[in-house]
Amino acid sequence: MLHAKDLRYGNKVINKKGEVITVQQILCNTIVYDTAINVSRRHLSKVSGFYNSSYTTQVTEVVKEAEMQEIEPIELTPKILERCGFRNFVRDEWIITSGNTHTDFVFSSEGLQLRHSTPTRVGIKYLHQLQNFFYAIAGRELEVNL
Repeated sequence: MLHAKDLRYGNKVINKKGEVITVQQILCNTIVYDTAINVSRRHLSKVSGFYNSSYTTQVTEVVKEAEMQEIEPIELTPKILERCGFRNFVRDEWIITSGNTHTDFVFSSEGLQLRHSTPTRVGIKYLHQLQNFFYAIAGRELEVNL
């Protein structure tokens, strides 16, 4: 189960139906992942012999929500890394480019870790963690094409 404190607007997660959803709002116990405005117009009356007609318009906002208990994180895989713009030149080494900066990672069973002389202790295992990390280091959203 995910906690609201781990999520940010734009994060991708999976709902109970197995759909990949994007977090639009974080509420107390739920997240909003889709909103739409429905506009309906209904003819009220027609005065005979005249072209004057009366209509009523109804605007309804449709909101799709998911309980926090109903969403799961998306586990990182090589295929997901490729869809996020990572390139793989060596078996476990993955590189992402942001502007003129290239950042190297190692992908193992412990997750995605920065490739550095002193390796990180905690690996990034889920897509929302990678999105949050990328935003923190690059200052922009990670483009994810799922």
